[in-house]
Amino acid sequence: MKRSRHSFRTKMAIVVTVLQLPAVLWLCARTRNVLPLAIAVALSFPYLRQLHSPWSHDGRRLPMYVALAWWASCIVFALLFPFAWLAVLLGAPQQLAYVIAAALSLWSGLSAIGSRPRVRKKDVRIEGLPPELDGYRIGQISDVHCGPYTPASRVRRWVSQLNALDLDLMTVTGDLITSGSSHVRDVAQALGALRARDGVFACMGNHDYFTDGERFVRELERHGLAVLRNRGVVIDVDGAKLYVAGVDDTWTARNDVPRALAARPAGVPAVLLAHDPNLFPEAVARNVELTLSGHTHGGQLAFPGVRRLSLARFVTEFTAGLYRRGRSWLYVNRGAGTTGPPARLGAPAELAVLTLRAAT
Repeated sequence: MKRSRHSFRTKMAIVVTVLQLPAVLWLCARTRNVLPLAIAVALSFPYLRQLHSPWSHDGRRLPMYVALAWWASCIVFALLFPFAWLAVLLGAPQQLAYVIAAALSLWSGLSAIGSRPRVRKKDVRIEGLPPELDGYRIGQISDVHCGPYTPASRVRRWVSQLNALDLDLMTVTGDLITSGSSHVRDVAQALGALRARDGVFACMGNHDYFTDGERFVRELERHGLAVLRNRGVVIDVDGAKLYVAGVDDTWTARNDVPRALAARPAGVPAVLLAHDPNLFPEAVARNVELTLSGHTHGGQLAFPGVRRLSLARFVTEFTAGLYRRGRSWLYVNRGAGTTGPPARLGAPAELAVLTLRAAT
């Protein structure tokens, strides 16, 4: 175990050194001294020294956030610097191009720390929707990743944001922890405070099996969440019916969409909770009206306003936001938390409210 920890620290030290090099070398060149190098070492060494896995830490929270914000800024600087250099070659003022790159880097590093997710509201127009369901509002929180970088206190603030909206239905679409058992009870208690008129339903994500998944499910249900694992329930809404289903994790091959939809009554509109958006084509084939997913974080690093240009494109074509195929809709939530470096650029954290509307 001790050797494993030392190996992980060594690998992390190599990675963060490489990530910091462009920013540190540029700053040293601009200031003509080694002070930026000394600052980088001072920020990185204390955190690396006590780090023994990607998912846990023993140090204080403030030094951790400072180190991670600095690393995230360096990552974005390394990505933006070639464009700034190109802009200079094309005639842009050198100082302006480099200052913009540095400013965006700093902004990305700070944006995920204590940030308040924006509430995104979308209308989803569904063919044949019963009049009683026209205007039905469904809340969604996804990819909380409660852990060292996302404390339960922050999750409770997000829960309060959603509860203030007085929603009809609340959904939780997976990746509620980062890894391990240390935050299972905390996140279950925090999410257990969610409230909606017709209940709170959840599905499992891949990170939710980076611990004892069965115990996690019991803890969530003990705090009031209905965890849908390849099953569904019928909800009565003023005499109309709505089928709410959940499919299990794809990464551990627990997913079974046909089983999740097996109890759906004929002609009843369905809402499917599926952490992995790659299940959407299967939902389309079974005429599911609305699928709610997460998993991608919108890439965390993306070109602002162009959802195709993000890191999420390496895992799925459904990177973020609303998609339509035929009469079926998919909403991919960018997530409230983060995994890896707690930084976002062009993919802001979010909570979502989807309002069902009858298609004309």
